[in-house]
Amino acid sequence: MPDQAFSRRKFLVATSLTAATTTADGTATSADPMERARAFRVRPRTLERIVAGRDAFLAEVKPTRAQIRRGLELHFDSFVADVQGSVQVAYIGGLQGDQMREDLKPHRAVLEKQGFEGRELHRQLGKIHFKRKPFESAFDRQWIEESRAIYAMTHVQMATEDVAGPNENTFESALDRLARIDFVYQQRPDLIRVSSPADMERARREGHPCTVYHLAGVGCFAEADNPIARLDLFYALGVRMSQLTYIQDNKVCCSWMQEKDTGLKPVGKKVIHRMNQLGIMIDLAHAGERSSLEIVEASHVPVMISHTACSSIYEDTDNAEYVKRVMAQPYARGVAYPKKTGRRNATDELLQAVAKCGGLAAIYTIDYVLGTGAESFRTWYRHLEHAIDVAGIDHVGIGADRTFFPGWRPGPLDWTNWPYWTVGLVCQGHSDDEIRKIIGGNYRRFAQRVLDAKPTGKFM
Repeated sequence: MPDQAFSRRKFLVATSLTAATTTADGTATSADPMERARAFRVRPRTLERIVAGRDAFLAEVKPTRAQIRRGLELHFDSFVADVQGSVQVAYIGGLQGDQMREDLKPHRAVLEKQGFEGRELHRQLGKIHFKRKPFESAFDRQWIEESRAIYAMTHVQMATEDVAGPNENTFESALDRLARIDFVYQQRPDLIRVSSPADMERARREGHPCTVYHLAGVGCFAEADNPIARLDLFYALGVRMSQLTYIQDNKVCCSWMQEKDTGLKPVGKKVIHRMNQLGIMIDLAHAGERSSLEIVEASHVPVMISHTACSSIYEDTDNAEYVKRVMAQPYARGVAYPKKTGRRNATDELLQAVAKCGGLAAIYTIDYVLGTGAESFRTWYRHLEHAIDVAGIDHVGIGADRTFFPGWRPGPLDWTNWPYWTVGLVCQGHSDDEIRKIIGGNYRRFAQRVLDAKPTGKFM
């Protein structure tokens, strides 16, 4: 009898779905994500939250037993990479240990006595949390165990660490965040920072996740008197991937938030040339369309869009919901509320241009830029499918733009559902070779090519 879609309850008790696979060092491991997570000391509520997200995926997609088996075995036998996602060590909105929760309680009480409430209370408490976060990520055994469990169950082997987020758009704030992150990496031999393709290979060989230092907030160099010298400095500090704007019209180019995109500027052309020389991956995410197309033209090596979607599937010009969310953030203070914006999602022309130069477009999993309905694997897949049709199977990846969010409503696009996204691709009829490319192979090839630069000449 053919396999039929089965219930979540049956899935939970179906021990036959736990297949064996073998790692590079010969260690037998499970192809069941939950079994991988349970190999670590994980709190019951964390496991329950992960299961709730998985259940949301199963309820929507309804894969058969055979599809789940094939998808999970393929996932854990492949190189998996998130172009824009990780268990970030300095981000305060994701995983949180019990000790941190307790440490923050008296601070919350003081702030509440001072009259803070709602969003402002959250912001003030976040400042305190951020100051304490590096020690949690470096030394708190509970946090470390659960972060390792999440990497093990997702099998994400290459990820991204935002060493300057949109809130760190100045030189001083970027250095501050980068130093906190680098401190954690110094204490954690199980985390490997990618400086060259050799680090990617070492991570695979040792069985540890590796991460690329990424600049999202780029004012640290894009607004500097000498952007090239600043770029050299951040390269020396480990940055290997960078956007060129977030919501700003800066010295390099324009973002999608400007009503009129004036394109790549003279200083920007020099920045692009220097990034090519150094081997820093150029990330078009958040740049305006004209700026992006001119950056592709100016670059002598392939470029990427680390997290985007397809405007042909969801036309997000003047996306009021997204603009509202952006303008409510601290980094938007002082930025005029736009009367009209460009697109955050990529046009077919841009996807084709990125593919033509040998680049990569990675699709994000944030529901409010994928469409207007509820979070859905099928909605996300429509964008992925279109990107493949337009750019080709060799130029598409996944850049979730997420971490594990315990406080979010469980959904099919939870970051811990990475293995089940592979199951979803199986359900959509993709071959094993196609899936391996989408879930990490394309990004690995792209990164190896760009990061293998051997700069010469003047430095800083």
